[in-house]
Amino acid sequence: MCDWFLPGFKAGGPIQSIATLTHNLLPHFNFKIITTDRDFKSNQPYLNVKKNEWTKFEGREVFYVSPENLNSTFILQLIQSTPHDVIYLNSLFSKIFTIQPLRWRKQRKITSKIILAPRGMLRPGALAVKSLKKQLFLMYAKISGLFNDIVWQSTSTEETQEIKNKISSHLNIFEISNFPKTSERITPIKKESGSLNICFVGRILDVKNLMFACEVLHSITNIIKFHVFGPIEDAEYWNRCQEYAKSLPNTIEFNYKGELTQEEIGKTIQYYHALFLPTRTENFGHVIVETLQNSRPVIISDQTPWKQLTQHKAGFDLPLDKPSDFVNAINILSEMNQDEYDKWCEAARTYIQARLNIEAIKSKYINLFNQ
Repeated sequence: MCDWFLPGFKAGGPIQSIATLTHNLLPHFNFKIITTDRDFKSNQPYLNVKKNEWTKFEGREVFYVSPENLNSTFILQLIQSTPHDVIYLNSLFSKIFTIQPLRWRKQRKITSKIILAPRGMLRPGALAVKSLKKQLFLMYAKISGLFNDIVWQSTSTEETQEIKNKISSHLNIFEISNFPKTSERITPIKKESGSLNICFVGRILDVKNLMFACEVLHSITNIIKFHVFGPIEDAEYWNRCQEYAKSLPNTIEFNYKGELTQEEIGKTIQYYHALFLPTRTENFGHVIVETLQNSRPVIISDQTPWKQLTQHKAGFDLPLDKPSDFVNAINILSEMNQDEYDKWCEAARTYIQARLNIEAIKSKYINLFNQ
């Protein structure tokens, strides 16, 4: 159960999480995905995708629900009429795709096992958005027993602790990383000392912290190309970023390059020396992982699972209350010559491969679904 799925991409990580999960486990499980017929905040359905019936998308069975059928009665009947053993919920606060199925299970309208992946929605940065509404729901859920007898899936030790802190310390939690999107071909890039090409890839809204990135660049004197990719989710925020970017030094090239589909991200990253994503919160960070797999260092905040990057020469994970550290990181990468930069590129790929063992991740998911 997920609000958005392929060929959508505007919702970012949650789509990629289900895409890589189902891709890697297709030989072991028959996945049936119930989702909407359009991308995040889109008024138009996907082209060439059948809706309101079971169809195939790259090996998965998918039911794309149109807006007129996006109601409790239709979704419940769809679940009840579809043979299944497990329901996997890819969200925490989705009314139709998470909250209602939890209610139906409590009411015994559905009886299958439920696995809930909150996707970082219990992180402080995520809870700060519409905070009162979320806190009231969590209070209601605990009082009513909405989360009783379900299985939780976290993707890191930090998320496990967040679930325990916000929900209960007595939960059945499986801690399993997301599957990474693998990269087979690595393209080297020319690097000259004194200049740097960096990109920002993410939804454009406050939590991804593009304005902070612009403010950091204001203190850089080297030659920097800074290209921004991603759907404009908050137009007012984007306008403020654009306005601020006009004050950047002449040595900084600031350009918005549009949106990227999931397939375009890896190819695009290889045209840049590093990813600059000072996000306020990140549960996994598919684009961070994909950048490292493409042998590119990252400049990120310390609010992600990816730590000790500088120690491994894979990039920088830095505190947001110290913008000067970000300035220093960009200067360090900028001043690198080809030989030194190439060593960091190799180290970036080594770092992420050591932390994401696909066969081990696969084994844990098989155990989760079969238990």
